[in-house]
Amino acid sequence: MIMSTQVSKWKKKDIAIKDLSLWDENARFSDQYFGLSEEDLLKYFLSGKFQVLKLAGEMEKDVDLPQLEKIVVWHFGDRNVVLEGNRRIAAYKLLANPKLASGQESKFAKIKSKIGISEDFEVECLITEDLEQGYRFIERKHLNQNNEVSWGSNEIAHHKERRGKAGEKELIRVGITKVVNGLELANELKEAVLGPGYVTTFWRLTGQTPAQQFFGFSFDGDKKLKIKDADFDKKLKVIIWDVLKNGQYNGKLFSRLNNKEILDYLKSISDKDYNRASQEIKEAENNKQSDLFGKASMATNYNFRIRKTPVTKTANDLFGRTLALQSGKVNDLYRALADIDRKNQGNDAVLPFLGMALRLLVEVAARVHYENRKDGKNAKKDQVCEIFLKEAKKELKQHQKNDISLTNEWLSDQRNLGAVLDKYAHGQIICKRADILKDSFIVADILDFYFGKKD
Repeated sequence: MIMSTQVSKWKKKDIAIKDLSLWDENARFSDQYFGLSEEDLLKYFLSGKFQVLKLAGEMEKDVDLPQLEKIVVWHFGDRNVVLEGNRRIAAYKLLANPKLASGQESKFAKIKSKIGISEDFEVECLITEDLEQGYRFIERKHLNQNNEVSWGSNEIAHHKERRGKAGEKELIRVGITKVVNGLELANELKEAVLGPGYVTTFWRLTGQTPAQQFFGFSFDGDKKLKIKDADFDKKLKVIIWDVLKNGQYNGKLFSRLNNKEILDYLKSISDKDYNRASQEIKEAENNKQSDLFGKASMATNYNFRIRKTPVTKTANDLFGRTLALQSGKVNDLYRALADIDRKNQGNDAVLPFLGMALRLLVEVAARVHYENRKDGKNAKKDQVCEIFLKEAKKELKQHQKNDISLTNEWLSDQRNLGAVLDKYAHGQIICKRADILKDSFIVADILDFYFGKKD
C-alpha cells in the first residue's frame, strides 16, 4: 500500500500549453541558457539536434493516440515549470504560434492547420510542488532509463521483420543473428558480439556490401536470408572471435577498415584461422575465472574479458587522470576527493557532495594561489573563486596546446564553469555524473597548471 504522504506529493491535471513554462536548467541546455527567455529557449530548440519539427510531424500522425508519457511539472508561485517533456511542449508551443518558429513558420503552420493546436490546448500533467520529487522522476527516466532495458539494433530489426516492415539490412541482421545463435559457441560469446560494445564492429564486417557480395546473400520468397557460401558458419566463428579480441587486419582496427579492406579480410579467412579460433576459444573456456560472487567469466591470454560496453579506465574517474601536485592543502583535498569518488562509483547519492566539493576545491586553490603570490587582498575576497577562474582562463588560453581537451569548452566560453560550480555549491542543479566528470576534467587542468610538480 502506498503511503498517503507519498501520494500527496503528486497531482494530476490538464494544463493549457500557454500556462506551461520551459525549464531553462533542462539538462539538454548548456549553462549559458540559464535565465534566458522562453523565446530564446524555443530558438535553441529549433536547432537541428532536437528535431522538433520532426516531432511535430509525429504529433500530427499520432494525434489520435493517448500520450505515452505525462508532462512532469514543478509548480511554484504562479508558474508551472516543465521538468520532463520540454521538447514536446516546445513543439506544441511552436505549433500553437508558428510565428515563433523563426525560418520554419510555414512548416509548423501547415501541421497546425491539420490538427488545430492552439495555446489553449491542454496536456496531461503530473504536478509536484517539491522540486526534489521532480528530480527523482527525471533521474529515474534519464539516469536509470526508467528501469527499462531499451531495444538495441537487433531487437528493432526483429520487430520490423515480424511486422513485415524490415528493409534489406534489417533482414540480413535477423538472418545472421539466427546463424550466430545456432553456432556451437558459449552463450556469453554470442551475447557479447550481438550486444552493445561489439555489435557495431560485428555488423560492419558481416552485414554491409563487402560481406553481402563475398558470402552471396539473397532472399527467398518469404524474405528469409539465403547464404551461398557453404563455409559461412566456420568463417562467422572466426569473425566473432576476432571481433571479441578487438582484432586487427594488417595492423588496422576493424572499426577503421574501408570496404576494400573488409573484403580482403573476409577473403583471407581460411581453415587455419578456423582452427586457431577454435583452439583459442577452447583455451578461454578452460580458463574461466570466477568473480567475487562465484560467477565464471571467460578469459584468454590476450587479457580479453567479455563485456557489454567498452570501458576507458580514466574516463569514469573524477579528474580523468592521476595528478602529481605540490604538497599542501590543494593536493590533500584533491586526493581526498579522488579517493571518495573511487570508493563510491555507482552510488548516485554522492554526486551532490562531489559537485559541492569541486567548488570547494577551486576556492581553496584560489586562496592558496593568491597567498603564494603574497596577494592577501584577493585571497580574502568572497569572490576569490570568480577572480581566480577569470585569471586562469586568460593564462590557460595562452598556454593551452591540447586541441582536444575538454578544457577548451571553457576556454572558448561554451561552458561557464564558475556558474556551474556555484549551482553545485547551492544545490541548484541536477547532479549528473557525466557533467560532474566534465567539470572535474577542467578543474584538473587548472590544478595541474598552477600546482603541478615541476620537473
